[in-house]
Amino acid sequence: MLKNLFILTFLLGLTNLSFSQCNPYFNYDEGTEIEQTNYNGKGKPSGKTTMVIKEVKGGGDHVIYVTQMTMQDQKDKEINSAEIEMECENGVFKLDLSRFAPQNMQEMEGINIEFEGSQLELPSTFSVGETLKEANFTVKVNSDNPALAMAMADSDINIYNRKVEAKESITTPAGTFECYKISYNSTMETKIMGIKKTFETSAIEWISKDVGMVKMESYDKKGKMSGYTLLTGYKK
Repeated sequence: MLKNLFILTFLLGLTNLSFSQCNPYFNYDEGTEIEQTNYNGKGKPSGKTTMVIKEVKGGGDHVIYVTQMTMQDQKDKEINSAEIEMECENGVFKLDLSRFAPQNMQEMEGINIEFEGSQLELPSTFSVGETLKEANFTVKVNSDNPALAMAMADSDINIYNRKVEAKESITTPAGTFECYKISYNSTMETKIMGIKKTFETSAIEWISKDVGMVKMESYDKKGKMSGYTLLTGYKK
């Protein structure tokens, strides 16, 4: 499951320094480019997401990133491109929730996805064995196409049981990173043809200083890997 992410010139140096004090795991400068490639359960590329930091606003304990998020399919055809804001406040980084939109929604033209509810948060420090805050939100699907609007239902998503499992070294095409391993469970409730359905999944993410997410693995309710994402490019 899996769309939505984020001054003054003379303050730029201060802004970047201050953000390191806000949350060192998401330490982005203006111009930073991050590429993440998605793979299916068989290890074949299924798409790519590129994020470019266009602007860094604020400083100290409150920083906002204005980002350009571009999604491509497995043939590098652009699916969607949008400007999204991400925020760090009082040491807590609030993650982009687009990764939790169902994949079939993300790949459809003429679909606009919005999120309502609590944001997924990551603190500025981790310790092995720690439990992180849950998140509950609704994925709202809008379309100018009446047929699509009727076919797509809103989904309620709950992210829970978030635990810091270990510290591990992870190697991807972008390099080798020292990471914290974080696991969690999720449920999605939606309606298909008017019938309520509940989907249960779990995931593991590896988070590293400066770059954020380095790797993510997704599993179905039986524990079978359904896909994974790797950091394949990082440029500051």
